[in-house]
Amino acid sequence: MGEHPSTSHIAILKQKYTELYPQAEALVNAWDPVGLIGGGAPRDEYDCITVQLLELLDQGKNAAEIYQFILQELYDHFGMGLNTVKEENLGPYIRKHKDFSSAIVHWYEELNLTVDLD
Repeated sequence: MGEHPSTSHIAILKQKYTELYPQAEALVNAWDPVGLIGGGAPRDEYDCITVQLLELLDQGKNAAEIYQFILQELYDHFGMGLNTVKEENLGPYIRKHKDFSSAIVHWYEELNLTVDLD
């Protein structure tokens, strides 16, 4: 997406996606990319990722593009690049984020199909 969103930009995007945001937030928090939610962080800990994901999905990005965004965001914002993961954990780390990328794209596509049918 480019530059990391400011707090005010996150608020604007949360408002823009007011109906989708709670569902997306639940999906992102269940994925818990770096274990912050599991460690007791507040549920809005990943707002920066959630709003950007909604923007990317709205732009029609595919799972591979979402995965690349995730890797970049985890590196840039959380310091969790592929080079920080132990070799024995690298496969599961990559799989976790690829699976999530596919799942959130599928969720968004299904949501749009449901809306289109109404």
